[in-house]
Amino acid sequence: MAKKPIVGTITGVFDKGLDGMTARLVRRRRLGYTVELLASKDAWHTGDIIHLSSAEFLMPDERTGDVPFRGTP
Repeated sequence: MAKKPIVGTITGVFDKGLDGMTARLVRRRRLGYTVELLASKDAWHTGDIIHLSSAEFLMPDERTGDVPFRGTP
């Protein structure tokens, strides 16, 4: 059974060039997230992969079945 993709909002990245865009979480890392853009804007294209800090990618609060990240700080 496939997991539902986690979709969040990008905030404050590249001098607010991607502010408010939606992206799908691809991977969680200790230092942030890897996301795939779901829309295009200016020089960015749908499907581009971007690495963001945890403060730059806002995920919805309610995610059923999500396992918390247990990386070492």
